Amino acid sequence: MGWGKWLGILLVPALAAAAQDAPGSVKIQDHRSRWNYPTTVAPRQGQKLHLVEKGDTLWDLGHRYLGSPHAWPQIWELNRWVADPHWIYPGDPLLIPLESRAISSGDGPDPAIAGLSPDRLVRNPAMGRVGYLYAFQDYLHLPYLAPKGAAANFKELKAIRITGCQKEERQNLSRGDIVYLGGGRDKGLQVGDRMVALKIVQRGLRHPDSGLDGKSIGDVIQHAAILRVLAIHPKNAEAAIEDTLDGVEIGDFVAPFDPPTLIHAKDAPLRTDTREPIKLGTKAKVLYGRNGATYFGSGDLVLIDAGKKAGLKVGDVLLGIRGKQMVQDGGWGGAVTNRYLGQLLVVRADEKSSTCLVISTKTEMTLGDTVTK
Repeated sequence: MGWGKWLGILLVPALAAAAQDAPGSVKIQDHRSRWNYPTTVAPRQGQKLHLVEKGDTLWDLGHRYLGSPHAWPQIWELNRWVADPHWIYPGDPLLIPLESRAISSGDGPDPAIAGLSPDRLVRNPAMGRVGYLYAFQDYLHLPYLAPKGAAANFKELKAIRITGCQKEERQNLSRGDIVYLGGGRDKGLQVGDRMVALKIVQRGLRHPDSGLDGKSIGDVIQHAAILRVLAIHPKNAEAAIEDTLDGVEIGDFVAPFDPPTLIHAKDAPLRTDTREPIKLGTKAKVLYGRNGATYFGSGDLVLIDAGKKAGLKVGDVLLGIRGKQMVQDGGWGGAVTNRYLGQLLVVRADEKSSTCLVISTKTEMTLGDTVTK
């Protein structure tokens, strides 16, 4: 069962059960379960034993005992014989950490996703591609330029390295995998926090006009996944990958998740001033195509060398153009004009660079092409 399902859906008959107070050893009756459950359980001080009843979910038990459904990972952490938190069965014994901190309403997810259980996808039905130019799936693998380098960017974001994973044999991690973070309470993390995974996809990017000997203009960093923190320890933490398109690797970093502003087609209509030659306004050059692509068309994400300082902002629609030398009698020569290539939508604007989504193309674009406002 995927991570898009509710926790602990029960498919087997109920057994009479009740919560038991610590201390004291309790013998667990034989019952049908997927898991190799303990036959005797001895709750410690500050713990309660709950025998699962029909209809129970970790989500509901988090709300009942810890004051918030978003605290369910604290229960799962004490009962790791439950290999998959989506499934618990009547009669299963669960230790409840009564002294753990309950998550307050202010610690919960963004209001747009507050009604979803912790393991559901971040996106809601409005976040699909239909009707949107810039959708959540674009945010999931969005590149951006870090002009001072990746290390400085991660320091500014207070990013934390992914140090390991639950399945040691896995290299490329995907939805549902559990990863270990190199920071916990010492970094201010809390159970239920959402994080965005970041990976370095190109170091030392050079401007296409500078040639091979040009100086670096920064490192390219790309979003890789959304994670939710499950358990906190003094200097490390565990998190589940909720959604990813390109996969996550050990050594990637995570930073606080800032829900993206999606852009609907009605809010960014295509421009009609596309008659050649194109009238030039604010100009920029295409620096990078996602995944290092050299040529790109509709749906691709690119970086350009202009941002807020040049007056660009999220939601601007830009025109892509390419210089063209006019033909005169006797061959090429004379004035240089331009031809229209397509349109791009600014989806992230930094100080001196922007990330754009190509939303319409007449012909494919390439590195070094010009965009104009």
